[in-house]
Order: sequence, then structure tokens, then C-alpha cells
Amino acid sequence: MKNIPFVLLGSCLMLFFVVTWFCSCSNPGTDSENSVVVARVEERELLSSDLGGLEVDKKNRGLILNRWIKNQLINIYGDVLGVRVDGRQEELIDELTLRSSEILNNTVYNNISISTDEVRNYYLNNVGAFIREKNCALMFVVNLKTENDADSVAIALKRGGRREHNVLSQNNLSWGGVVKEGDLISPFNDAVFGRRKSVVGPINTKIGFLVAHVLDFYDEGSVEGIDEVYDKIYSLLYLEKRGGKYKALIDSLSSNTDIFINEAIFNEN
Repeated sequence: MKNIPFVLLGSCLMLFFVVTWFCSCSNPGTDSENSVVVARVEERELLSSDLGGLEVDKKNRGLILNRWIKNQLINIYGDVLGVRVDGRQEELIDELTLRSSEILNNTVYNNISISTDEVRNYYLNNVGAFIREKNCALMFVVNLKTENDADSVAIALKRGGRREHNVLSQNNLSWGGVVKEGDLISPFNDAVFGRRKSVVGPINTKIGFLVAHVLDFYDEGSVEGIDEVYDKIYSLLYLEKRGGKYKALIDSLSSNTDIFINEAIFNEN
């Protein structure tokens, strides 16, 4: 069987485009007798009528063909596992794509795990990637409607510090986390990073009166702690493993499946 190059499409936007384009190109009134087989995966065929008579530029044809072949491979795999998709496939491109995701999530993706040691090792081996490019601050912020309420919150934070966070968050609009200098609304940003006080505010802004309890400042060039980037590293490692499993599955399925591409028709201008 001829080896088929597969390009892993990591962009959800491109996936959306492919799904939408396929659906819009499917024309129930097209005479299938006048269509030519562009590609085939086992007994499943992609016709020229499904591609709008090939009125799409070559680059997008390739992307669409890759997505169609992968969907067919995964859905054949799903059929073997007992997951069925009813109806004519050319009318169900969107459902096939959703079914592909469902099959992957319930099979090759469901046993992916990331250990604490993996996260820690990645962090230690890539410390340079976590150097802060800007000054940052770890803070707890409360948003109040009136200046009097904001004054009361500022006093409470000066007296009780962290002990007040839970009560204040239950009774007011609040949030917390590490923020980069320049990301806060003006003039709140200047007040936090210019004064470098533990309690900042009230500051009158267009979204209300803001009061911040600054727990720590981190200078530009310092290194983020592992606790700050743990979730980021976990997600990165998960996506890497998922991508590897996806590629391995596609490679295995494509090498054991009858795939035909009518290159003469497909490459027409």
C-alpha cells in the first residue's frame, strides 16, 4: 500500500473550517453518477461532488483530504470497537468528526496520566522557560461599588491580612492570582506596581473601586516557582502524550487499511 503523508492538524479553527466546508459542499442534488472517486478508505469513498467539483485550491484540498481520511480511519476503528455511525457518510461529516473525538476520548486518550515527578522533571529541565519577562505580583483583589465599602475592605485587610480573604470573597466580587505589570486596568496597575505596598486602594476605576492585598512581588528576570506553573506544565505534557498517541494510532491504522487517492484528479488545477 502506498504510504500517505499525514499532517497533524493542531488548530481547532482549521478543524472547524474543514467540518463547515465539507457540510456546505455536500449537495444532495448532485448526480453521483457524474462524480469521480477522489479517495477511498476501505469501502468509503470521497467523490469529486463532495469537493464541490474540486473548485477548491490545492492547499485546502490537501487539508480537507487529510481530515477526511483520518476521520474515516478513526471511525472504522470505532466500528471495530462497536461504535456505530448511521446514515450516509457524506451527509454526516460533522457527526463523523464528533464521533472520531468520542472514540479517541473513550479509547486511546482515556488512560493518559501525568505524574508529579514528570511535572517536576520537566520544570527542572526547562527552568529557563519560566523566567519572568515582566515584574509580577501575587495578589488578592476585591471589587466594590462604593468608596465607603472599599475603605472598610482596605481596613480589614490591613488588620487581618490573609484571614480576611475567605469572608471577603464570599460577600464581594473578588479574584486572586499572579498578575504581570501592565495587565491591570489603569490606574490600578500603577498603584500596585508603583507603590509596592501590601494593601493598595481603594482605587477608583471604570469597573468600580478596587482594593488589593499584595502577597508578594516578583521582579523581572526572576524564576517562576513550580507551584505557579504546575498546571501549565501538566497541560503541556498531557497534550504531548495525546498527540503521540494520536499519531501512533493514525500510523497504525493507515498501514493496515486500504487507502486510495486519485492523484490525477486530486491534483487538477
